This record gives sequence, structure tokens and C-alpha cells, in this order.
Amino acid sequence: MTARRSLGALAAAGLLLSGCGAEPRQWLVSVSTDAPVPRFGDHLLLEVMGTDASCTGCMRLIGVDGPDSLPVSFGVVPRSEGAAVRVRARLYRAEQAGPDGLPDAAALIDAVAVLPPLLEGETRVALDLSMRCFGVPSAPGEGATCDPETGALAPEPVLPLLSDVAPQPRPGSWPGAAPVPCAGPAPAGMVCVPGGVFLLGAPRPGFAVDFDELSQPEHLVRLGAFAIDVDEVTVGAVRELVATGQLRSEPGVRDIDAPGSGRGACTYLGAEVRDDDALPVNCVTHAQAEEVCSALGKRLPTEAEWEYAAGNLADETAYPWGNAGDLCATALLGRGRHPTEADAGVFENAGCRPLGGTVPWGPVAGGAPGDVTALGVRNLAGSMSEWVADTFAPYTAPCWRPGGALLVDPVCRAPAPGAAQAFSYRGSSWAGYKLSAQATARSHDGPSTFNPATGFRCAQSMQSM
Repeated sequence: MTARRSLGALAAAGLLLSGCGAEPRQWLVSVSTDAPVPRFGDHLLLEVMGTDASCTGCMRLIGVDGPDSLPVSFGVVPRSEGAAVRVRARLYRAEQAGPDGLPDAAALIDAVAVLPPLLEGETRVALDLSMRCFGVPSAPGEGATCDPETGALAPEPVLPLLSDVAPQPRPGSWPGAAPVPCAGPAPAGMVCVPGGVFLLGAPRPGFAVDFDELSQPEHLVRLGAFAIDVDEVTVGAVRELVATGQLRSEPGVRDIDAPGSGRGACTYLGAEVRDDDALPVNCVTHAQAEEVCSALGKRLPTEAEWEYAAGNLADETAYPWGNAGDLCATALLGRGRHPTEADAGVFENAGCRPLGGTVPWGPVAGGAPGDVTALGVRNLAGSMSEWVADTFAPYTAPCWRPGGALLVDPVCRAPAPGAAQAFSYRGSSWAGYKLSAQATARSHDGPSTFNPATGFRCAQSMQSM
């Protein structure tokens, strides 16, 4: 049975009693949620509002470390008979808290309600935090809060008596949290990624770089099951498509040579050159990447699918292998060279290439063995940055807000207003920066852009019809 914890009365030191030694009449508010916790909330902030409440502006903050942490109950004592009192409850994650410990982001569940007239003794009422309202902050100054039936703001309700409602929801009982299995085994060279819900984006900026602001605000996303390539598409796979006439055009062969290596930074060197077959293909435009995936009977993964896979699904790890570790030792990144006149045109970054070191620059067959997810998808953090299906738009753009707090299988395919069309790519690369290796990091480039640091992998839907 779920434990019920009492927080006592939310009241100031000068609590008003009905008489000497007598128990005061009070409300006992029971708070629960159907949200999976602590995944979608590990802090519960309780607040009493109203000028006639004995603890106006009083707050209590409790930790929610698992389903057994809820429901919780707290008492509210009025200052006077007939007092109008409102209560507010907010369930949020620690990383959303500002310097004062209060939530300062919208990815939370927030409910405000009016307490009913007091009965004799203790008046027990129920306040439920519904996942239907995730990401819809209340507006207490306007008397509005989220209606769990519609997921939209509505006038603040009067709380029902606990005895008049169905049993309060159990944490984690939200139907949308159920995993979605793949419809059959994944094709060869791919892995099944069961569908589910997660938070797309980052909760707050961690560094003063472009992709931080591009990764906010967070969005609640539900994905169907899909399959994704274990590895990035290789030169050999593209050469075979060229040889069988399945591509309209070949990837461009670029003359960007590594001094003394005898090999270009662009890995595809022509339909007859087999030397680089094991390397990931690069120097491809977004359209060429889409064409290759289509010829293989697949498609580019969406931004949401890519991030979901890179962050290990519901675990939402910072990197494909987890939340920590030596990035330079685990992933193939930061191995560019300091620019010289002879190297013009090669993207440079030596963040993982120590001075005087012999770490090779450029693409590597197979990438880095440590850069792998729990499902076995390799080189999402490094090796190549990867084109994804979406037209680029900030997460504040209408493309990412089609209506409602929950986005289902989202894909953005409209250019940002007033801007030239660009496409998103994900992950860092052999020449990229460490910060870009985070699962939530995102960037973008023009449709005709190609470079030796960008490749791709393919995906396909795996849902039951």
C-alpha cells in the first residue's frame, strides 16, 4: 500500500486555535500524481495562498524519491471563519530550480485550487497533479490553472472532498508512460528502440555556447517504436548504391588532403575506390543523406528519435554511455589540427589531441568502442555529426508547439520565419567539440552544406499497424 505521510499544519508560529486546548478546525489536503516519479519530478512544493490564511505565502518543500513518497497530506488552519484560502502544488525536478530553490522553468506539473467551506473537525480534500497538465504552468494572479480534462488553463476549481472522489492516482499510473514495443525484430544492422515518453531538450543552459539556448525549453515527447542503424552509413554502402544505379548523384569528392596521409578528409573518393569502404561516409548534403536512406528503404531519424536513442530512452543520460567519463578516451572527437595555410578548408579542433601527441586525426573505421548506448547503438557522441530529418527551428518556434503539452512523434519540416532554410544535425565528430557530444546538443547547417565532419545514419518506424 502506498504510504501516506503527513507534513503537519502549514501554519506560522502564531497558530490560531478555536479554544484553549481544543483542536482547531482545519483542512487536510492530500496530494498525489499519476506522473512517473522521480523521473518527472523529484521536488514537491506546497504553498498556501490567500490573505485570510494563517500561513499566507507559507511554503513547504519535500523530496520525492520514488512512488512511495506520495500521497502526502498537509493541514491548513484558517485565520478566521469563512476565510477564502487557495493551495498550490508544483512537482518539478531539481535541475529546474533557480537560486532560490523554486522552479523557474515550465516543464513541471502545477495545480492551484480553492479550499471548500470547512466542516466540523477535519475537512479532507484531494489535490491531484495530472501528467495531462505537464508543461502548463498555472497563472495564480489570473485565477487560472490547468484543467486535467483538457490540458488547458481554466478557472481554479474548488477542491472536492476526499470521500467524494475516486481513489487518488498512483505515481507512475499515467497511461502515456507505458513503453511501446517494436512490431517484430529490427532489420539487419539496426536495433529496435521501444517507444515511450521523454523530455526533449535541456532543462537549463550549462555553458555559454549556441547549442544551449537552442536546446531549450524542454518538451514532453511521446515516440512510437522505431529502428535505428547501429553504425553510421559507410562509404561501402554508398558505393554499392552508386554501382547499382540507385542514386541520382554521387557524394562529392573534395580535395582536402591530410599532408602526408595520401587520403582525403572526405571519405568517398569515387565509385571505383574501395580503400575507404569501412569508413563512415561524409561530405554529403542533407538531400544526399535523405536519398541514400530512401534507397536503403529507410529514412533519416528525427531529432526526437536521435536524442531519445542517444540519451538511453527513459534514462535520459547526458551521453550515450552514461552521465560521466573521460570524453576524449570514450568518444572520437576533438582530433582536428591547428590550422595552417596548407590545411585550409579542414575544420580544426584539437581539444582531444594533446600537443606533441600522435592521436590520428580524421574519421576512423568503427569509431570509438566506448561510445555506445545500452541498446548497442554506436558513435552517437562522436565520429561524425549526423544529419537528421528536421528542418531546424528553435524549440520556441511554432513548429515545436503544434498545440498541447505533449508532442507525439514530432518532426519539424518548416523553415524558421524570416530565416533561410537550414537542417538540424546532432552529435559531435572527430573534429568537433566536447560540449556537442551531449545527447541534447543540437546544431544546424544549410541544405547545400557538406563537410568532412558530417555524416548520417538511417532509421525506420517499427510500430504495429
